[in-house]
Amino acid sequence: MDLSGRAPGRWWYVAFSIPFLKPSAEALVKQIKDLPPAPKVLLTLRRLLSQPDTTIDAIADVITLEPGLSARVVRMANSTHFGGGRARVESVAEGIHRVGVKGVQELVTYAVASQLVGQPLNAYGLSALKLWQRAVACAMAAGALAERTPDADRDDAYTAGLMHGLGLVVIDRYSAQQRRPRTFVSSGYPLDFAPAERDWLGYSHAEAGAALLRLWDFPAPIAGVVAAQLDPESAEPQFRQLAMILATARWARSLFCVPEEKLPELPSPAWLQGAGVDIPDFGDWLRLTRTRYMIACSEMQLG
Repeated sequence: MDLSGRAPGRWWYVAFSIPFLKPSAEALVKQIKDLPPAPKVLLTLRRLLSQPDTTIDAIADVITLEPGLSARVVRMANSTHFGGGRARVESVAEGIHRVGVKGVQELVTYAVASQLVGQPLNAYGLSALKLWQRAVACAMAAGALAERTPDADRDDAYTAGLMHGLGLVVIDRYSAQQRRPRTFVSSGYPLDFAPAERDWLGYSHAEAGAALLRLWDFPAPIAGVVAAQLDPESAEPQFRQLAMILATARWARSLFCVPEEKLPELPSPAWLQGAGVDIPDFGDWLRLTRTRYMIACSEMQLG
């Protein structure tokens, strides 16, 4: 009975018996209006590079269709990481000549990623620069691991490393649209912000990032390992090794970018083994990653 003496109507049961519904990760990425645009140039480039007769001119034509991206490619091609220090390149074609056809995907992926993380994430207390540094550190670590693993695809490892935090952008944008925007505190590696995100949405930035990558038609290995980055043992068998590489690379990212975080002494032994890292070689991998990261951060800046 309510205060008027009448039995409560059906609406009362509906309102109080159905929990507040949150959108799925797939629905979330479709309904947010101010997400970064799909990096179509990167997907077009991947298709071009898969063709044995692709020319440097054809690659340059694709990149120069986006003037903002062209400028970033030229600037990054002049960095030490991509072989700079010699005569400066002034055009996209010269930049591609410098890095070679094999290096151009990494070069363009970095340029695209720097566009995707160009705004601060208020929900996470992360500046645009900090988000970029996290992406670069993870990419450097993942790429260096893939180089040591015969069956791993280095380009996929780099790309997954750069895109591993894309779901943070998704959830930050969704939070900003709410009447009461949320803030998330990291629980530290290996789960990062996932516990707080799951309390609110029922899933984490890993699933949100993978949903956006799938919406953008990124290759299945990249979307799959981004989804499994917090629990790489749950990845599909064909993606598991790459997922172990990404999970291990995130440990190095936290070491370099979140100095206040209390990290385990080493990543999970199972993840290290799955990533193809022998403990005696761990120090060499870490030193190489740190060197590449420091160079990249000093030269491949946002803007």
